Amino acid sequence: MALDLNLLGAFVLALARTSAWVLAAPVFGSRGVSSVGRLGLAIALAMFVAPLAAPGVEIPTDVIPFALMMLGQVVVGLVLGWATGLVLHAFEMAGSAIDLASGLSMSALIDPMSGNQGALFSRFTNLLFVTLLFATDAYQSLVAGFVRSFSAVPPDVFPALDGELAMRAAGAVAGLMIAALEIGAPVLGALFLTEVALAMAARFAPQANVFMLGLPLKVLVTFVAVGAALVYLPTHLARLVETSMRTGAGFLG
Repeated sequence: MALDLNLLGAFVLALARTSAWVLAAPVFGSRGVSSVGRLGLAIALAMFVAPLAAPGVEIPTDVIPFALMMLGQVVVGLVLGWATGLVLHAFEMAGSAIDLASGLSMSALIDPMSGNQGALFSRFTNLLFVTLLFATDAYQSLVAGFVRSFSAVPPDVFPALDGELAMRAAGAVAGLMIAALEIGAPVLGALFLTEVALAMAARFAPQANVFMLGLPLKVLVTFVAVGAALVYLPTHLARLVETSMRTGAGFLG
């Protein structure tokens, strides 16, 4: 049985892109996934994509051009993974804003998923994102969008990173902040009204200890508002996933 060198080269190039994407993408690149699991996922994706991309790929015979081609695939994978991770960071930022507004940020602990310090709702929104990602089949959209990137940027093409990349990255970060505010808006709005009510109570009843009353009241309002806001999050997640895929495609021209 003859070895198809063109297919082998396409597999190596696809593996470079899939490995970088798995490392940079949310959930797959987190500390909760073992190195063997990440490697297995990258190899499985590369084995699936390589036969589809091999017919139109021209593999160079020299080592240096092939190494530069692999470097380009790593860049593509990292860019797509970073754009996908914006969805997770939007959820985490919304949770951090809720923690800060509700006073729960004082109980910051280490998040085992990311290894960073995070308070209650920062970790809750992280786990909520992972749950919704697989419960709503949004992970299929992520993987399908990544596979389609091989049609937009073939493995033998170096990505076109123009001078507007910094502006696009700044626009993506601005979109991340807007998405975080949209996710946490119902809870933050309820907490703002609670703060107004407590301020009015302190104004009309100065002898009351509003601070001691305010903390448990804000915690109660936070839990009620978060429970009510869970209804619209699956639809919002699907929209954010589509936006992140468009953002990644925009980076690569």
